[in-house]
Amino acid sequence: MAEDFDYEDVRGSVENHLGKENVGWVRVVSECFENIKTHCDTEGKSYPSVGQIKQKYGTLRIYLDGVREEPFIQSILMDAIQEADRSCERCGNASTLQCVGYWFATLCCWHAHEAAAERMKNFPRIGLNTRVRSEGLQCRSCGYHGQIAWGVSGHRCPACVSKGW
Repeated sequence: MAEDFDYEDVRGSVENHLGKENVGWVRVVSECFENIKTHCDTEGKSYPSVGQIKQKYGTLRIYLDGVREEPFIQSILMDAIQEADRSCERCGNASTLQCVGYWFATLCCWHAHEAAAERMKNFPRIGLNTRVRSEGLQCRSCGYHGQIAWGVSGHRCPACVSKGW
């Protein structure tokens, strides 16, 4: 895959690796590689060869071909990965790691609901975050872990509140 990463079309290359539907992470990774490109141009260095950019176990993974001992580039990559760990891969909203029927993904409550509904078509017995991680941050209606609406509406995520669950 290294040969299909084009530094002249960073966003297009990132979309090829992550998919066009993952707009949230495409933005994060595109900014990361634009910063790497600017740094390499300034320093007069060649661009690092990209092996893979993917989601694995709900986290962003960026693999560069060969060992790269450039601390600045490593810090840019780590910053992008840390930002992706806190943002929905599909839209970029604040999010946390979710388990949707044994499939891990970093999704906001809206996209976690969509993913759960899609997975339940094929696997009707699965749920969203079936193991309780933190009672205070888990929706009591659907199991989403993250942003919770407190008060009269109960202890539910914004998606469940808007659906009237």
